[in-house]
Amino acid sequence: MDKFETVYVSSACNRTPHCVDWGRNKLICYGASNSVALYDPKYADAGKVVCVLCQHKGRVNCVRWIKHNDGSPETELVSVSSDCTAVVWTRTESCNFLATSILKGHKNIVTVADGIYLPRGHVGSGKQAVLVATASVDSTVKIWIRRENEDDFVCVQTLGFGTGFCLSIRLCILPGTNSVLLACGADDAKIHLFAESVTEDKSSDTEENSRPKQFVKVDSLVGHEDWIRAIDIALDDSGHLLLASSSQDSLIRLWRITPSDEHVATRMRKPICELTLAEDIQPEEKFFNIRVQDDAFPVRYFAVSLESVLAGHEGWVYGIDWHPSVYSEEKQTYTQPMKLLSSSLDKTIIIWEPDPSSGVWLESVRVGEVGGNTLGFYGSKFGPDGLSIMGHGYLGSFHLWSYSEELSSWEPGVTVGGHYGEVMDMQWEPGGQFLLSVSTDQTTRIHAPWIRDGHHKVTWHELARPQVHGYDMACLAVLSRYRFASGAEEKVIRAFQAPSNFVKNFHHICKIESDKDIESSKALSIPEGASVPALGLSNKAVYDSEELPREERHVKDEYPEFYFTPIDLKEPPAEENLLQNTLWPEVHKLYGHGYELFALAARHDGTLLASACKATTAEHAAVILWDTSTWKQTQQLVSHQLTVTQMAFSPDDQFLLSVSRDRRWSLFQLDNNELGSKSYTLVASTDKKTGVHTRIIWTCCWTHDSKHFLTGSRDGKVVVWGHSRSPSETGSALGQYGVISKPLELSNQSVTALAVAPMKVSSDEYLIAIGLESGYIHLYKWSSAAGETEENWKKCVELDNSAGHHLTVKKLMFRPLVAVRSGCDSDIPDVLQLASCASDHAVKIYNIHINKL
Repeated sequence: MDKFETVYVSSACNRTPHCVDWGRNKLICYGASNSVALYDPKYADAGKVVCVLCQHKGRVNCVRWIKHNDGSPETELVSVSSDCTAVVWTRTESCNFLATSILKGHKNIVTVADGIYLPRGHVGSGKQAVLVATASVDSTVKIWIRRENEDDFVCVQTLGFGTGFCLSIRLCILPGTNSVLLACGADDAKIHLFAESVTEDKSSDTEENSRPKQFVKVDSLVGHEDWIRAIDIALDDSGHLLLASSSQDSLIRLWRITPSDEHVATRMRKPICELTLAEDIQPEEKFFNIRVQDDAFPVRYFAVSLESVLAGHEGWVYGIDWHPSVYSEEKQTYTQPMKLLSSSLDKTIIIWEPDPSSGVWLESVRVGEVGGNTLGFYGSKFGPDGLSIMGHGYLGSFHLWSYSEELSSWEPGVTVGGHYGEVMDMQWEPGGQFLLSVSTDQTTRIHAPWIRDGHHKVTWHELARPQVHGYDMACLAVLSRYRFASGAEEKVIRAFQAPSNFVKNFHHICKIESDKDIESSKALSIPEGASVPALGLSNKAVYDSEELPREERHVKDEYPEFYFTPIDLKEPPAEENLLQNTLWPEVHKLYGHGYELFALAARHDGTLLASACKATTAEHAAVILWDTSTWKQTQQLVSHQLTVTQMAFSPDDQFLLSVSRDRRWSLFQLDNNELGSKSYTLVASTDKKTGVHTRIIWTCCWTHDSKHFLTGSRDGKVVVWGHSRSPSETGSALGQYGVISKPLELSNQSVTALAVAPMKVSSDEYLIAIGLESGYIHLYKWSSAAGETEENWKKCVELDNSAGHHLTVKKLMFRPLVAVRSGCDSDIPDVLQLASCASDHAVKIYNIHINKL
């Protein structure tokens, strides 16, 4: 593993409730597509995804740290998925998390889960046992137990919900007992309480002569008027349980569960006519009892009463989280009261605290999004110290606030983030200072290193969101540092130019001192920013000197979320600014294709843009060339019969290579008959006789010296082409080109991405990165001097699903050498940086240590 390290992982949180949890171990776990990401918000005071856990085959719907009763840091977590399974992850001695148990039994999607360590002596006196509860769309809740000194979980009970289903669950220990309480929030607007109770079956006695326990339904809490979306339970300072429930009725209800005795329970069950006045005015209480393994008090009674109803949200309340009171031994007093955190689709997060004098629960803090086009929050969590809160939104984004004692207010902080859809394409800007990516989440995003004085570690963050579109994005091409073009599921290519506000912030955050790209365009009138009009798809330029007419000024005041506001950033922007204040103005639209855009490529000097769309005929499969100075169409290159899947200009811009679904590649050469020519001519292509690939060719790339090009196909072959050592037959479509060495064959694999390092790793060896449909990334050394033998290919590194991706790798690209140092720690020598993106919503950057390959 010392041959590479993961520098950056960008992936949004899955857009489901209960998909984030913040543990006492200071790590945030969250579902990211089919994986679980571990995020350290305090890494280098900026945050970083430090680990990705892969085991599930479907979307992760819920994650939950398994809490220790003594408050020690968590070492295990449980995740559930649309693949109908739950996985328990355990931390090893090397601080890695491994999937130690896979819980199979549900017949449909598993939606929520919770886990708890059982008290000592529950099933033995050794290592603590673990109880896990999982709820599924199959209308059941399953109870799993891992007993002491055992590795596997066993399903011990299944609770049925008829035709309904459970939306939220929580486990806790009933005060004064070793029995577990299970609270289930369902779609019938009720909270169903199940408690462990000793059965009467004495034939199942264990070695300790203790009768087995089963969960029995003890009560249903009625009061909400819509689906119960979240439940959380905590122990208050008096030793009572406080159960908080939130619903789609926009209300939060607090229920108190207290130990009682048989006398009180019997008295409160009197007919109404027999109650005294003092008893009549008491809050309504409901009672339940359980049987425990105790000879002195075999039956325990508990009272349940409604403590409070909190009305502060205006939308569905999707998340709630308790934070217990904090007692200071030094000060001999409570420094923080018990607090409740709630998050809603009304775009707000509220902290509730009890009033010191009356005990009434009141709103103490309200934070959230201002403007933007999101639909609010799916959940929120307290940090371990109670002085930080994290919310995750409808667009998969994180929002972090920390309490500042100096300012006596909650201040937003820097977080990680990323795409919440398949990442279809990405590319470094020519200087390598930042990376652009496009996704089916209809956004284009810029990823860049945050370089700070006095900080040894460099962290990567999302710096801007130049395009927020109405169509799923498919491809992009970078024309220069501050210009790019993108294609989506529409027939139009859109070109963008960076505004001055982005350039200024980019210089501050990435410590860019000299910038010839912006200096050469100072004479141009550069917009300060951009905004998207209502119901529009085009980013309109906003100039700093522009003054709106008086009759239009009220529109901006009434709907400020749709308008650009200049921001002066010293750190990566928060989600609110990314949504509306980092757009790039659209400078041109290019029309010419008959179907949705599929591939784009640009010459390295940025003067020419090549585009291709989905096609089933040669006419529509033509590659169109555009002059980026005039934005006029200059040429149509006809060669393929089906969709062109990828294109690449050679580093010297003398050739344009295209590959297609028709299993062929075509090579076009620049016509140098006249000075400044931008026309290309077909000089070579494959056919049924000369083609090596037998399936769709997904990807292609060039070596840095423009001597060779590579193609990769669904048949698992990687082929290196170039000037043939043995010229082809007269009249062959290959012309002077042919296979240089024996192809690399990866059995039962599909090659979907290729990249060649921008330098040789030895005198005659190229470093080639190969991305597969399985999500794996392989690094091979290929030697051009070894002849046509298998020794041409030497495998160096394999990045599995956890290190690489767990779904199809869409693009690989090495970072230009001129910028590698700005994204690495200063003491790392001989490093290349490789970026990758995939269908698992992730963009990743790796340090490749070439001296260890």
